[in-house]
Amino acid sequence: MTEFFPIFQKIKDEIDKANKVIVITHQNPDGDALGSLLGMHHYLRLVKTDHTLFCLTETPDYLKFLPDTEHISNDENHLMKNEHDLIIILDSGDLQYAGVDKHFRKIKGLPVVINIDHHPTNQYYGHINLVHPQASSTSEIIFHFLDYFRLPITKEVATSLLTGILTDTGSFSNLATTPSSMEVSSKLLTSGARVREIITNTFRNKSLSQLQLWGRALSRLKHNKKTGIVTTVLTQQDFDELGIDDESGEGIANFLNNVEQARAIIVLREKLDGTIKGSLRTTQPDVDVSKIAEFFGGGGHKKAAGFTIKGQLKETPQGWQVVKK
Repeated sequence: MTEFFPIFQKIKDEIDKANKVIVITHQNPDGDALGSLLGMHHYLRLVKTDHTLFCLTETPDYLKFLPDTEHISNDENHLMKNEHDLIIILDSGDLQYAGVDKHFRKIKGLPVVINIDHHPTNQYYGHINLVHPQASSTSEIIFHFLDYFRLPITKEVATSLLTGILTDTGSFSNLATTPSSMEVSSKLLTSGARVREIITNTFRNKSLSQLQLWGRALSRLKHNKKTGIVTTVLTQQDFDELGIDDESGEGIANFLNNVEQARAIIVLREKLDGTIKGSLRTTQPDVDVSKIAEFFGGGGHKKAAGFTIKGQLKETPQGWQVVKK
């Protein structure tokens, strides 16, 4: 991380100059989105900088165990007020993924934007860009930022940052797992991170309805023998009939990544806003699913990526298809 030390200092200098900061993480947040957000929240509190935490969508239930999530605002008015003179965006390859692109186009005299991320498809949209694709997660980057300035890491912050690392590495089971991520995780455990609580909430707790939803996804699995791609779909009707929310579909793509015959996994999910979310996974060394995601306007990593498109899923005699509304 030594090559990023000058950028760490630039970020600190901008924060020191700011009167009020808004820290934004991406919509539909996962463990890393919130882990890195709460890690930066810790830094700003330590240096006594007034700040707002923002995410366009609410914290999913399975991540509400994280300390201080109640301080995260979903009020879009924060984006339009000229009360912030510094913007920090976390874990977002572009402004659209963060959910703030339309808002930013309306702001006259946009303040300094700091972009902190680990996705290789990042668009370097900030005035200052701290982008480290070799990091397991944005939470890992935030740990190094805190560590560089020798700031104390509490049990609460350690739990948040370790949640980000564990969820993005699939509990140290995917290719995002590196010696650095293991070393950082060890330090976070030493600082008191509650690993059992993290594992229970993010990987183990599954309701009966959620397992029934996964059963529907499994029943629709299709294997294209020519391409080696395994696909499945979940409709909004599935969620409505089972009486569960959108977050219950999280984790299916990672689970299906264990299919032995698959060169890649694609899970398509209808969402309430009339879009379809695509989640892509692979374990194959010669497959880069981020290229597929980029084709559909998304992005991510070589082995885990995603995209969102407009439309709905419709079952036909030829199979499931994406159709425009």
